[in-house]
Amino acid sequence: MIGTIAKPMEEIMPYLEGKDNLMVIGCNGCAKAIHSGGEAEVNQMVAELEKRGKKVIAAGAPERTCYIQHTRAFLEPLQQELNDCGAIVVMGCGGAVQIVRQATEEKHLLKHIVSSLNSIGHFDTVVPGTEFVEQCMECGDCMLNMTGSICPVTKCAKGLLNGPCGGSQNGKCEVNPDRDCAWVLIYNRLKALGELDKMQQYQPPKDNSKITRPRRAVYNEKTGTALA
Repeated sequence: MIGTIAKPMEEIMPYLEGKDNLMVIGCNGCAKAIHSGGEAEVNQMVAELEKRGKKVIAAGAPERTCYIQHTRAFLEPLQQELNDCGAIVVMGCGGAVQIVRQATEEKHLLKHIVSSLNSIGHFDTVVPGTEFVEQCMECGDCMLNMTGSICPVTKCAKGLLNGPCGGSQNGKCEVNPDRDCAWVLIYNRLKALGELDKMQQYQPPKDNSKITRPRRAVYNEKTGTALA
């Protein structure tokens, strides 16, 4: 999922200066899971905006706001509110913010879209409801098959591809001694799997052409999904 955390209200409010009749749109996907933009957080945002003197005329959370079809369906019965609103506060990832913009533009409406969250990466849930960890950098050149399903690009603070740095001590990371060294974890797992020979295979630098942004994936019924 996409990890998000709330922006301070002091950062959000200047973008709403002079604007009233607000809409608040959350996301019942990733933002709900990480407690930054589900229905509960939308209700909290509405209360906070009203406390600060703003009028909110519509609020809710599509199933997944980054899916254009869900956002279109959410907005469909809210045409009058869309016409009347001065700005839309989006409690979702950066993708959700831009999908809301796209959905309003499809209706030939030019609306101020205000993001209330910061996107902080691709996160996995390791303790349901309370702990979320970044484990994938979405590099487009995955090497997990060579590293015992532990990603050094993400887990190593230096992103080293061919073993630990000289600063690793007692199995801990030089950059953050509270964290395990990614390459020690990889070594121990490969050893347990009987695949230590993989440690001897040189990994070339990442093919950064695969992360030329913005990336676009297209599905073809015959060939499957590929970058386009």
